[in-house]
Amino acid sequence: MTGSAFAQSSKEATKTDQPTKDSPAVKVWREFMNLPIEKRKEFGGKLLRIQNMFNQKRIFDALAMIDEVDAIFKDHPATLNIKGACYVEIRAFDKATVIFNRILKIAPDNLNVQFNLAEVDFVTKRWESAHNRFEKLLTGMGENNMGMLRLCEFKLLLCKIKTNREKEAESLAEKYDEWDDSPFYYYSRAALLYNQDRKIDAEKMLRNARFVWRNKNILSPWQDTLIEFGYIRSFYGGDIVPDSKNNGE
Repeated sequence: MTGSAFAQSSKEATKTDQPTKDSPAVKVWREFMNLPIEKRKEFGGKLLRIQNMFNQKRIFDALAMIDEVDAIFKDHPATLNIKGACYVEIRAFDKATVIFNRILKIAPDNLNVQFNLAEVDFVTKRWESAHNRFEKLLTGMGENNMGMLRLCEFKLLLCKIKTNREKEAESLAEKYDEWDDSPFYYYSRAALLYNQDRKIDAEKMLRNARFVWRNKNILSPWQDTLIEFGYIRSFYGGDIVPDSKNNGE
């Protein structure tokens, strides 16, 4: 399990969803902005270090530094979000879900957290719930975050396969062509080919993706998604085989 598919952002360190009305988010935002500017800078710097640790898979180091950040300002939504993502990394899904739901009480429109909750359902194979979460999430996302948008559409396509919505999955796969600014075209077709037991054709499609998209960081969340889904084998060992379409529902 890698964390690259999970959404966290250190850019949230100095704001909380830009609150515009009297809400829990406003209260958190005001309390944070009342900190001395030096403390806010220290908070932001440490949060960036936590993000880097997370990206480097130094999960327990990240959790330890979260304690330091909490000493400056406890339970900021940005901190909670990374903490939840860390719990997902160590497969403590129940703890992660509790944290993500706490953030939604503060900032119910936080798309990163909505994505993370959908992702928890995805990796725990709660396909129907994941399908509904991703479908709802996509209605609130704009083209300004196309990378996240396309990845969500790909995960929704996989959920459709698992919930016997193959026609809808095929229709979604036709939404973009090979000139799209994302690997969606290649990975969506590879998923459909795997579902048709055309493994060689699917692997050829993935090779095409690697040829076109040379940046491994771009392909990493897409590759991780296929590993979690069960279509391909993890490079870190362990046989991952496709489960039945209704497994985990």
